[in-house]
Amino acid sequence: MPWGAQAFDRARSEDKPILLSISAVWCHWCHVMDETSYSDPEVIATINERFVPVRVDNDRRPDVNARYNMGGWPTTAFLSPDGTTLTGATYLPVQQMRHALDEIANFYAQQKGAIAERAVAAASSSKRAAYRPSPREDLRENMIVRLTEELLDNYDAEYGGFGDAPKFPQAEMLEFLLAEWRVSQESRLHSAVARTMLAMARGGMYDHVEGGFFRYSTTRDWSIPHFEKMAEDHAGLLRVLAQLTLYSPNESFRETLVSASRYVRDVLRDPETAFFAGSQDADEEYYALPLEERRSHGEPYVDRTSYTNWTCALAGAFAWTGRALDDDAFVNDAVATLDAVHERMLDPDGLAMHFIEPGGEPQVRGLFADQVAYARALLDAHEIAGEPRFLERAAALANQVLERFSAGDGGFYDRMPSGESLGRLDVLDRPIVDNGLFAEVLLRLGALTGEPSLREAAEQTLALFARTYAAAGPFASAYARALRRYLSPDVAVRILGRPSETDGFREAALRLPNPFLSIRTSPAAEALGVPDEPRPAAYVCAGTVCGAPAADPGNVRAAYEDLAAVKHGP
Repeated sequence: MPWGAQAFDRARSEDKPILLSISAVWCHWCHVMDETSYSDPEVIATINERFVPVRVDNDRRPDVNARYNMGGWPTTAFLSPDGTTLTGATYLPVQQMRHALDEIANFYAQQKGAIAERAVAAASSSKRAAYRPSPREDLRENMIVRLTEELLDNYDAEYGGFGDAPKFPQAEMLEFLLAEWRVSQESRLHSAVARTMLAMARGGMYDHVEGGFFRYSTTRDWSIPHFEKMAEDHAGLLRVLAQLTLYSPNESFRETLVSASRYVRDVLRDPETAFFAGSQDADEEYYALPLEERRSHGEPYVDRTSYTNWTCALAGAFAWTGRALDDDAFVNDAVATLDAVHERMLDPDGLAMHFIEPGGEPQVRGLFADQVAYARALLDAHEIAGEPRFLERAAALANQVLERFSAGDGGFYDRMPSGESLGRLDVLDRPIVDNGLFAEVLLRLGALTGEPSLREAAEQTLALFARTYAAAGPFASAYARALRRYLSPDVAVRILGRPSETDGFREAALRLPNPFLSIRTSPAAEALGVPDEPRPAAYVCAGTVCGAPAADPGNVRAAYEDLAAVKHGP
């Protein structure tokens, strides 16, 4: 059965535990378990007799996955009829599955009373406040330094990457370290990012025939991958490659960016809808073939479902790619995707729905990750393409998120509290990754619009995690990047003129040696808070102080340096 009230009602009425299987289209071992354990007649008979079976797709219901995943995919979770977790595992071969089904069914039958008592206690405990916000004075640079040192201590200087096998791309962490390098010019930060990207691009993590990154490496030296190709991973890796191409030019970075972005455009992007597919299946046999043999073999299955958080993340990455490659086609693709999301994926309140199948209607309302990715991409598109509508949409979206997802003492829940509450969905979670990303969105938006309440909301979010961020390890990278932006001077380039006549100014601004400045374009001087000019111009501003207008893109760097000299003195 699908996840829903009907399954839970049946479990209660029949007084049976729920067998929750969480799988994914791209998951190899999910397919294996379907073809073995879930195809075994004895397993089938026991499930039908003693359980209510529920199947959840991880990509379509990340909120369910976040509360029930047992450490990977497939997840095999056993629940009481109210959704309380009894126990669980990941992949279970036939004999283990038979044994587990009998054990859990017998345990539930014999221990119903004790299970119910523990469920009440657990529910009460889970709903108590688990966060203690810190005063804003505790938000200090030493927090960033601490995380940076911990990440670098885990860096694999021999093979690149971080830790031992298996190795994952960890694009958010790479983007954080790259921003820290741009702030400090500390060479070891750049080296860790550059060597990791080169190791992935040159090794088995990359498809050297058709382009694109595989999901992760099973080995420390990046030689043997898991062969899924994910929209999510490419969004992060394209951003990192674009920034490397822009700020530390190297032909290898550029070549990989060209190849990987071409794969995403050719295979994952639907030119008719402008949406991106979620993933392409693993097929070890296929990827071992040369190009001509692949064509006769038939390509691995592509999940054409578009997931809004991944599609928007790829739109933002395409905007960066277009700037790095000086290729307007990628920027135009990004613009088209964000316009398509606006036209097709928003609910009546202006919030993004989670996914859409080809020819279908948007599904699953009220997930925070979708709003974060959409808002971030809108700001990327405004800063790179200059179109005012993207800034306006980002501001409207942020207001809705502040109203509907905010927790009282800071931060944002991963789903709307007023939404579905089956099982553990009533346990409200505030994930540090998405909260860190949205804190940075609020800071960017506040700098672009001059609205102080947005910075205050970001500050409150950062304060929420000040005591606990270190426990998140590399998952605190987005939080630390937002904290760096919060602690950095407010520097902006305000560009007066129409988007079509000011692209050179935006490119010059993006190349300034400051990863945290904001770039706003408007044909109205009043909107920018600058004097009117008869022709396009750029003002470099620190807070409310702006320098003289630069009438030519080639003068933006000098205007930036002049303002810095005035700000800091001789």
